[in-house]
Amino acid sequence: MSKIKKKILMLVAVILLVAAFGAGCAEKQAPSETPSEKPTPSEQPPQPEVIKIGVLLDLSGDLGAIGQKMKLGAELAQKEFDSLGGIGGKKIELVVEDAATDPAKAVEAMKKLVEVEGVKVVVGPMTSSETLAVAKYVNDRNVVIISPSATAGKITELGDDYVFRTVGSDDLQAAALLDLMKSRGYSKIATFVIANDYGIGFEDYFKKYVPEMVALSIRYDPQKGDYRTELQQVKDAGVDAIIFVGYVDSGKVVFRQAADLGLDEIDWLSSEGIAENVMFEDAKTADFMAKVEMIGTKPSSTGFTYEKFAEKHRQAFGSDPDLFSDYTYDATMLAILAAGTAPSYDGPQIREALKKVSEWYNGATGYKLFDENGDPAFYTYNVWKVVKTDTGFKYEIIGHWAPATGLELIP
Repeated sequence: MSKIKKKILMLVAVILLVAAFGAGCAEKQAPSETPSEKPTPSEQPPQPEVIKIGVLLDLSGDLGAIGQKMKLGAELAQKEFDSLGGIGGKKIELVVEDAATDPAKAVEAMKKLVEVEGVKVVVGPMTSSETLAVAKYVNDRNVVIISPSATAGKITELGDDYVFRTVGSDDLQAAALLDLMKSRGYSKIATFVIANDYGIGFEDYFKKYVPEMVALSIRYDPQKGDYRTELQQVKDAGVDAIIFVGYVDSGKVVFRQAADLGLDEIDWLSSEGIAENVMFEDAKTADFMAKVEMIGTKPSSTGFTYEKFAEKHRQAFGSDPDLFSDYTYDATMLAILAAGTAPSYDGPQIREALKKVSEWYNGATGYKLFDENGDPAFYTYNVWKVVKTDTGFKYEIIGHWAPATGLELIP
């Protein structure tokens, strides 16, 4: 039996203690025969005493509020390994950098992680545009990245390389949103999306599959800060529904101005980019979202393993986990396990170990087997609705969507 297989088998017991995720371990698949790009023993650098895991998230900018909370997911994974004395007796160090919701800054931060800190595996970046921006750099240098939240379909097209993600492609989420739209009987919609790979990916999907429904398409600049002209165009188009795909800070501005223009008489649907409680910190935004009974989709966060994660998050930080904190936790756990089971702290070795670890890892967000493109092989989405309660506002889960079953709304 090879050393890497022995290490992985030994770490199955560790992960059970760490996360109580035994249910998914029964779904193991046979590891591949021979790892590719395996250096000879003389070429393998020694394992360091401290294993560095890069964390590249948006801690400022349009997604800063979400990124700060996602970082807690990474910290929780580190805390759990630290409580067991590390991995294989080696301590884990998170090296955190801010991508600032900016692809150019993401590239510079990645260069610092790799060239200054010597990091070989990174959790992040957060956005699709940032991930695509750093892809060539990390591939050229054999550095593994695992994004917890970059969802654009273009990432799948990168193929078998050093780019992985724990979240599914927007090609699937757009299909979920389309089924949700069809269930409500719309005949004429407007798409209002952020002008980057994330938003345009959704717009392209709807134009491809239901071009007859798309009466108006608007791409907005998150730096502009004033969208009255665009929103007036939507109002004048006389659509049944508006599909909004964007981020938190700019989304708040869009919804406040939509309320001013009387766009609360039209249905609004959205994706996961705004499905975060920080949206409710702005009273006018929260009131608008509840008044239009905004609905949408987001990557699934339910089930036994998620509840175990949420309980540990509350114990560690005194708060419930927010959007993508669980996906960041899983990405960090996978990064630690891959780096700890690889024969050396070396990009190609970590990459091959990551593929094998994914065959049995069942995390907070479910079974994380990677397919040939570094995407999760199994994926589901929750359907949410914004509701006002006696204590405030919340995203209430009203259904689910999966490729095999389609849309299933809760009666």
